[in-house]
Amino acid sequence: MAVKQRARRDEDKAERRLAILDAATRMLAEHGYHEITMAEVARRTGLAKGTLYLYFKSKEELFLAALEAELSQWFVQLDALIRGGVPMSAEAFAHGLAASLSTRPRLLELMSLLHNVLEHNVDVEASRSFKRTLLGHLQAASTGVESALPDLPAGAAPLLLMRMYALVVGYRQMADPAPNVVEALASADLAPLRVDFEHDFAAALVDLIHGMCTTRPGPR
Repeated sequence: MAVKQRARRDEDKAERRLAILDAATRMLAEHGYHEITMAEVARRTGLAKGTLYLYFKSKEELFLAALEAELSQWFVQLDALIRGGVPMSAEAFAHGLAASLSTRPRLLELMSLLHNVLEHNVDVEASRSFKRTLLGHLQAASTGVESALPDLPAGAAPLLLMRMYALVVGYRQMADPAPNVVEALASADLAPLRVDFEHDFAAALVDLIHGMCTTRPGPR
């Protein structure tokens, strides 16, 4: 009986954790990250603020877990794109990835916050757990990526995915400027500085793939 009760408690905790993550990611669709408070997350989930901290030690740890969940879902999309091992052109691969990312604004926002916000107030254990999960996704996806892009040098897929990640973060930030910058960029002479995430990210990824297909990856 004690074992069953403990299992049920563990199941309840897992369900509550998922409910917290769901509430937090939904709030990103309504507010910017910096406007969200742990008190409001607790209110949305019907928990006392102190109880929320039993599940996540900080706001940053909460949204790091949310990013992990969003990434896991996106890697499922990536797997669907490259499933079957059928070779693709660099253009088809890049535009497919760009389109999949464009449908996930919460993922893009959290990715852009990872290094300069989310990782700055989490403990080593949480950071290590996230990095190991990310590495697992990269390794699992690599075989499919190499099948889809057979001209890539052997073993280069993880590096391509890492470099792709850097492109995502950079173009996401450039494509979402502050309101005053949006107004400034409306000037006709500044049109070359405007960034459309899906289009410009895809074009850069095509160039990256072509470059890596003609050169050996550098030492890691």
